[in-house]
Amino acid sequence: MTVDDDRRIPLARPYLGAEEWEALRRVLSSRRLTQGPEVQALEEETRARLEGAEVAAVSSGGSALLLALKALGVGPGDRVLVPAFTFPAAAQAALFLGATPVPVDVEEETLAPSPGEIARALGDGPYAAAVVAHAFGIPADIEEIAGVCRARGVPLIEDAACSIGGRTPGGSPSGTVGDVGVFSFHPRKNLVAGEGGAVTSRNPDLLRRIRSMRDYGRMPTGTEDAFGEEGLNFRLSELAAAVARVQWTRVEDGIRARGVLAKGYREALRGIPGVRWIAGHDRPGQTWQSLVVRLDRPAAEVRRRLADRDVEAGVAAHALTLQTFWRRRFTDADPCPVAEALARETLALPLYVEMAPFQVRQVARHLAEAMEPATPPAEADRWRK
Repeated sequence: MTVDDDRRIPLARPYLGAEEWEALRRVLSSRRLTQGPEVQALEEETRARLEGAEVAAVSSGGSALLLALKALGVGPGDRVLVPAFTFPAAAQAALFLGATPVPVDVEEETLAPSPGEIARALGDGPYAAAVVAHAFGIPADIEEIAGVCRARGVPLIEDAACSIGGRTPGGSPSGTVGDVGVFSFHPRKNLVAGEGGAVTSRNPDLLRRIRSMRDYGRMPTGTEDAFGEEGLNFRLSELAAAVARVQWTRVEDGIRARGVLAKGYREALRGIPGVRWIAGHDRPGQTWQSLVVRLDRPAAEVRRRLADRDVEAGVAAHALTLQTFWRRRFTDADPCPVAEALARETLALPLYVEMAPFQVRQVARHLAEAMEPATPPAEADRWRK
């Protein structure tokens, strides 16, 4: 167990050990840095863990979303449902393809759209696709949402960027219920490769197309006519794949370790005025990618106070409808009141495998202090006299 020398508690820190160094050495010694055996092995190992769903490794979670939308035929003039409270990768991927992202407001328990909200939004169709994320590793009601989308003939992209290694409410591996699933290997995720991601589906034709598009549209066999469609370089490097393979062996232990810390948080946060536990954190099958709480005051202010106490808290997620790139394009779009309130009032607290239980209690103590009303300047001066 390690603690930062300067006593600062970071928001997140990936666990990396000697096995990752050995994996990097193996790849560097091979001189094969791209399109080699590590990527292939990662895909095969991930496929086994996803109970047989086909897998294509790509350069990031964002490129996974872009390729998934493209493979489903999304293009100019189409509309795509996206979560209103999230990182805006899905919305930006849709815009890159010339499509229009339409935000769906979320519920306060799962921090994801509800099946009813998805059904209501799809009633305003047509839509080329819908994207639903397991926010912070909290399982969304993805089986019910998939049923709603299927009944209306709308392909569903299951964004499992925060929930690799998790389970859905129906017991399936996260990312395998939708028509397409996407994962991220970003340093704040459950499986870390620096950068990287994956696309999964039980539709082999769709995965073949994604494998082609990640490599400039290259066809498996081809000499004079080698490129079958549009594509770019969305390949995962051998170095990243080798690290990801090691990280897969740590995923379950990491979920358990963060779950123990989260239990400590729940006890330590109990009774702090103005701090509310997110009910979705109690759902089985989650990964504890992040620990998010809701405050009765602006989170940005509390975040600054925690920083003064050497505690790094983070923005939980963003309200799509409050972002400049969104407002510039969609000036008359309807607001998403739940997402906008969550963006202002939620805070991600430090949570990582090497975190010590006493640091959980320390964060809770500093959070309680940060939630106290600020002393008016005149009152502070009076006490100094």
